[in-house]
Amino acid sequence: QSLSLVYSTIDENYPEGTLQLLSDLLQPGYYPPRDISLHLLRGILLDPKCPYHLCVQAFNLLIRTQRNLIHPSNCRHRMADKTTIPWDWELLTSLMTNQDHAKRHRCEVVRMLLEYVVQTMEDDFQAKRSSSTLHQSIAKSTLSCDQQFLNVRDVIKWLFSAIMKSTEHAETGEAVRERDEQIRMVSIFQRMLSLALEVDRSPALNSAKLSQELFHMLIGNIPLRAHRMLLLESLQSKLLRCKLLEHLLDYACPLKITVPMSLSLLLHFMKNCTLAPDPTVNISCILFSALAYRSTSALDRCSDINDGSERWQKWEELVHLLWMLLLSYNKAMKGYLCSSVSEQRGRVGTLVYKQDDMVTKTAVREAVEALLSRSQADLGQALPLHVEESLTYLQDHLLDVCQC
Repeated sequence: QSLSLVYSTIDENYPEGTLQLLSDLLQPGYYPPRDISLHLLRGILLDPKCPYHLCVQAFNLLIRTQRNLIHPSNCRHRMADKTTIPWDWELLTSLMTNQDHAKRHRCEVVRMLLEYVVQTMEDDFQAKRSSSTLHQSIAKSTLSCDQQFLNVRDVIKWLFSAIMKSTEHAETGEAVRERDEQIRMVSIFQRMLSLALEVDRSPALNSAKLSQELFHMLIGNIPLRAHRMLLLESLQSKLLRCKLLEHLLDYACPLKITVPMSLSLLLHFMKNCTLAPDPTVNISCILFSALAYRSTSALDRCSDINDGSERWQKWEELVHLLWMLLLSYNKAMKGYLCSSVSEQRGRVGTLVYKQDDMVTKTAVREAVEALLSRSQADLGQALPLHVEESLTYLQDHLLDVCQC
């Protein structure tokens, strides 16, 4: 009877009644048929004429439906596949394309759709992972680097677009609100990339593909440090971050060597890499610096040292990238990061040192001195104190892990 009333409100195009009846009907372990979820998604949430508060209600009901679908009293979620969900990749592509050209939907609505999509994929991924049937997962059918790499490229393109929009200068309340929504979308797209990385049998191969794609997009489209930092800081996979940083630092290194990722290669980057300065000064650089170094005085420092000569910032960024590379590599050295998720269960990650990781304390000190010498020759003066402190901490950390 309840479902009959829901269908009546749908036929009469009475969304308020549909939402109210469904809100009363949904209980843990129960969920509506697919055609009703389809109406919530396409008929209410994505209806440009629908009032925003009704879109929010439709989104909340879709999330509630998804939670009911995976409730412990339910096992039918294990049968979910590409044909049972109320969205498909064509819908996402069409929505994102129209949004770029005509902004047909509010940015909050686009973000809500993306959040619902990634939630369904993550829930299904965990369910299929526990039953060792990842090959049947929604993520496998939509975001596999082996089978659907064009879709993965779509995600990367949308990610970079969101990064650019989220770092734009905003003056009006509307612009600030949209910028905040774009930052939330950055996180959602990064969750999608994490699924793309893990859904196939070899995360190591997928990280190579994804890092190459991200690297080429990065050097071709993102000129500012604020953009680079947002991309790197929001990456959820330490393995992918490690691979991408390796590409970036190798690109900035005039002296190439044929050494795999290792502590030896990190010291080589420290001795030889020189980053290009930002074409413009961006206060976001200072903000990301504050986050990276947990510095509460970053904004105060900005007025003191921003005297028209900002070349020191490229050295600050280099030290920051080296830190990120070391911390990411420490995680990647644990072999389970390179194995499939089904092989990771029950395994305890231990550091696996290679021959190129056997660096000496003398080599570490020489690399640090080389960076200090190059920066002083470039700037004509010592690095700002906070950059030298960060480099000192980096040296201490490397000395602690030296094997000889």
